[in-house]
Amino acid sequence: KPAVTVDITGWKKVRHVPAGYNWHTATDQLTGTHVYGAHGGSNNWSINFEQAVPGYNEFLFATGDKEKWLITTKDQVLGYYSNEPRTIIKSSKVNGQYQARWYRRQGAPEDPWISLSDHHSAIHAGDILYGENSYGSVHASAVLPSHKHNGADVYIRNTKPAVTADTTGWKKVRHVPAGYNWHIATD
Repeated sequence: KPAVTVDITGWKKVRHVPAGYNWHTATDQLTGTHVYGAHGGSNNWSINFEQAVPGYNEFLFATGDKEKWLITTKDQVLGYYSNEPRTIIKSSKVNGQYQARWYRRQGAPEDPWISLSDHHSAIHAGDILYGENSYGSVHASAVLPSHKHNGADVYIRNTKPAVTADTTGWKKVRHVPAGYNWHIATD
């Protein structure tokens, strides 16, 4: 059982790979543009991330049984890196911030590799939580089968508060039109 449990309230599931021996069909390197399958179904599927949650800024990667999971920011996932430390906000292993070495290389359709621990040790430990291009091998077989963790999912959310001006109860008393000058009042 995980050291820390995850609450998926407020998260939107955007990508799913069922139990089996291959990672996600997607090859968009987690930009969320590869759309396929029947949303919410039991087979491989993915929806457009930005359309699902405009301005999303966090990812939650979880196994199907939610025993293994991690939360990180969008900027830690995107960009190109090779075996470089990336920050995890918290996970099923650590209830706090730490780093793990991941991959997201240009021209590598199986990337990114997102894991609970450094990529190379995560492979055989079954700690890989995301991969693409239907990649198989131990990367998938150590975590995805039904007798292991029953597939994997990607969730996103936007933690930035919506900025709107509430003008209820206010009366506009001055206005400056668009241009290069401030209001002429001197009081």
